[in-house]
Amino acid sequence: MKRLLRVSFVLVFVLGFAVIGVAEQPRKGGTVTWSVHSSPPTLDWHVTSARATEVYVGMYVWEGLTAMDAGYQPQPMLADSWEVSPNGLKWTFHLRKGVLFHNLKEMTSEDVVASFKRYLEVSPRKSILAPVSDIVATDKYTVEFLLKSPLAMLPYICMQENAQPVIHPKEIIEGAPANELPAYIGTGPYKLGEWIPGTQIVLERFDKYVSRDDIRDGLAGRKVPYLDRIVFKSIPESQVRLAGLLTGEFQGSQPLPGDYWDQVEQAPGVHPVSYTDMKPFVYFSTHENAITKNPKLRQALRIALDMDEIMFAATNDERRYEVNPDQLFFRGQTWWSETTAGVVNQKNIELAKKLAEEAGYKGERIRFVASVTSFHHRRPALILTEQLREAGFNVQLDLRDWPTVAKVLYEPEKWDMWYARIVFFSPNDLEQLKAGGFDSPEMQAFLDMLNTESDPGKLQQAVEKLKRDVIIEQVPLMTFGDMFGLGGVSDKLKGVQKSYFHPLWNAWLED
Repeated sequence: MKRLLRVSFVLVFVLGFAVIGVAEQPRKGGTVTWSVHSSPPTLDWHVTSARATEVYVGMYVWEGLTAMDAGYQPQPMLADSWEVSPNGLKWTFHLRKGVLFHNLKEMTSEDVVASFKRYLEVSPRKSILAPVSDIVATDKYTVEFLLKSPLAMLPYICMQENAQPVIHPKEIIEGAPANELPAYIGTGPYKLGEWIPGTQIVLERFDKYVSRDDIRDGLAGRKVPYLDRIVFKSIPESQVRLAGLLTGEFQGSQPLPGDYWDQVEQAPGVHPVSYTDMKPFVYFSTHENAITKNPKLRQALRIALDMDEIMFAATNDERRYEVNPDQLFFRGQTWWSETTAGVVNQKNIELAKKLAEEAGYKGERIRFVASVTSFHHRRPALILTEQLREAGFNVQLDLRDWPTVAKVLYEPEKWDMWYARIVFFSPNDLEQLKAGGFDSPEMQAFLDMLNTESDPGKLQQAVEKLKRDVIIEQVPLMTFGDMFGLGGVSDKLKGVQKSYFHPLWNAWLED
């Protein structure tokens, strides 16, 4: 049995946004080739929660009204400032002037309005903007969101990782169906040069990029595109990613299995980077035809699991994970607590069988979908399947390529369990608990409260109630712990933030 990660290690890496200090002088030029394990299923960020879309293209090409800093808080990006009316029914965003799209057209309020209106038509997360009755451009650089009811989390929504409402030119985004953008044009520091699905993405420096001046971290603040070109190569085989890093073919490789740490650390010219990565999780489908629609059966499945073993399978190194008592948040996040500790890592097969019997389970097939192309998806999914079968559950594991798995998420009638990884940056992100079709009065009451409540103490109380009433009792998902990811970076690549986003603006190649 693998042991828990030392708390001291957890505290060092929990937020993973620390900037690597450098004394060298930045320089322009050069190409960075970064090998990754997966390829985006789409480049239409309005409609996808796939991390590959964000990290390998989205955050370079597009920007939102706000951006996430190292503390997971919204900061100005395309908007310079914003305010809300006393009754909470009108938000006003004041845009930066002189910001250029990649086609050299200035971004104005018309582009913001068109982008949000299209988001409200096509995004699977459009319900988070349900209180919005209209979006109006009151002048060239001012946008008003008119609301039917308060929406206190709007600045958080504008920066969210999953299906972010980023801004496109009006002539590109207006009327564009989901996944059918006529061009990929944003305001970001890099523009799209080439996309070969399943193979590579090439980003080219946008020489006319208009950066913010404020120095921040995370995804906020000043961005300087020093590099001429960034190439993200999709390499499913982890040993090939490692070999390319060690030979200098790649200046970065991420993610790598945890058992590669020693090789990367000892190799000349490269160094390992560790960061808080994600929470491996399983969504349960609550579709009317899903065997997992019964919450007692979902409780039974969670109670049966040895989460230590699953997390070790995901990382292959006991130093690279923690079985976190909080099912939703990392240690160090404002919303972390031990409220859900009692349902974590129970490994109680007898109780699982008893609850399954009470739920009326009679050995029906449980359809489990996971990615075959990613080691930290495939290996834990195999262990999880084995554990549940040993506990008497008829689990059928369906391993597919990641783009297919990402699409299947939005068809909860086709699966019962779905494995991936997730981060909840703020209470607003908990809307994603409904991804498997889940809903309940308690869940809806929490989401309704988010629209009106901005007091931190009351928000904390509401999050704790959600953990008790929804996560413990209703089990829309279960998480297994926190992963600490491993990447490798060339010593010649300077200024890279130590986070799973690894943004490469403000990074440069040494002579």
